[in-house]
Amino acid sequence: MKIAVSVDKEGKVAPHLGRAETFFIYNYENGTVDFIEKRIGKGSYTDHIIDEILDCGAVISGQIGEGMIQNLDNLGIKAIIETEVPDPVKAIEKI
Repeated sequence: MKIAVSVDKEGKVAPHLGRAETFFIYNYENGTVDFIEKRIGKGSYTDHIIDEILDCGAVISGQIGEGMIQNLDNLGIKAIIETEVPDPVKAIEKI
């Protein structure tokens, strides 16, 4: 499954999905996490987030608003809130 992780300028899990401009995209299969690519959001607040991760099965961020969680769920994307593990790979391994 492809998983998007919203990241800050240091490459750590971003504190809030709504302010995310960068996503690291990983493939997660059989307990193995493989980096695929870095994506930079190009659109407006909500649209760029959804547009950038439409091909992913889940997204991880430090905080995700209820409206965004519902929008993502409607598209089949699982929203995962992670506030304790700043490393994107370890955050994926935790789920």
